[in-house]
Amino acid sequence: MQSVKKRRSTGQITLFDVAKYAGVGTMTVSRALRTPGRVSDKLRKKIQIAIDVLGYKPNVAASLLASASANPVIAVITTKIHDHSAQILLDALQASLTKQGYTILFVESDYYYKRESQLLDNLYNYNLEAILLFYVENDAIIENINLKKMIPIMNIGKRDDISADAYVGLDNSLAMYMLTEHIIKKGYQNIGLLCASHQNFLFQQRLHGWYKAMLDYHLPTHRVINAALPPNFSTGSLLLSDILLNWPEINALICTTDELACGVLYECQRRHIRVPHQLAVSGFGDNEFSQFSFPPLTTVSLPSEKIGEYLASQLLNKLRGETHCHKPDLSVLVPTLRLRTSS
Repeated sequence: MQSVKKRRSTGQITLFDVAKYAGVGTMTVSRALRTPGRVSDKLRKKIQIAIDVLGYKPNVAASLLASASANPVIAVITTKIHDHSAQILLDALQASLTKQGYTILFVESDYYYKRESQLLDNLYNYNLEAILLFYVENDAIIENINLKKMIPIMNIGKRDDISADAYVGLDNSLAMYMLTEHIIKKGYQNIGLLCASHQNFLFQQRLHGWYKAMLDYHLPTHRVINAALPPNFSTGSLLLSDILLNWPEINALICTTDELACGVLYECQRRHIRVPHQLAVSGFGDNEFSQFSFPPLTTVSLPSEKIGEYLASQLLNKLRGETHCHKPDLSVLVPTLRLRTSS
């Protein structure tokens, strides 16, 4: 066994420290404290020695929560999510895991900037069975979790930053490529892109898909406006004038959200610009309102719900130790174009 130093961030010994000292997993320590009958005498004595030596004191708040629900916990660490497709994915993921008896704990990493150790200390006090990183852009959190990897980790969004047990994500780049290629094949040459203040991972992927399609078809890529404004209706309406002023020759505009696109459609009506005859407009995300706009909005749909269910099944298989499960048909996880009359 090895000595363990107290955390600088809190000065307290954590469940993780006890597990490390005893040479067991955090789940085993948690089970020994809450349901001793489920742990062998040998392990229980080993854990008790670690607790006595380190002077571990259980987190009262975490214990109260665990007592209120005997369900095992899966932590989802994420940035603040505004994107419609990402919210659908999380809803489907939570619904699937909850049906199997798990409690889902959502943690917004933005609130733990430069306090990564405190976040992990708090998490490991729960009856934690897995961690899901959902588009986490804080590299310090990812590095800390990787160093303490004692339970399954599923990574969604940053493929290269952590050796996760499973990865799958919304392919925003492919979706934007498909949409841009469709607009190009319809004969539009003077195409612009309207972006707003997205999360960095969304902006990079969608911009990459647009650039790749434009360059593959040897079309110019300079008609881009990226505003430091929310990606909503009012921003789309406001920025159409800037687009037309800078590029009066533009005949097709791709927006990085449906909200932006519907704002553009509203402004086109106000200015008596005929859509799609004078300006074709398309969005991204296939929000419910996109099919009821005037005219109905061409957009692209991400398979968010199916991906959420797929991620849940992958994680459940991992937790059950099922390594030879039937592989699902991943062809259903590709984006789908929603072709309507705005383009």
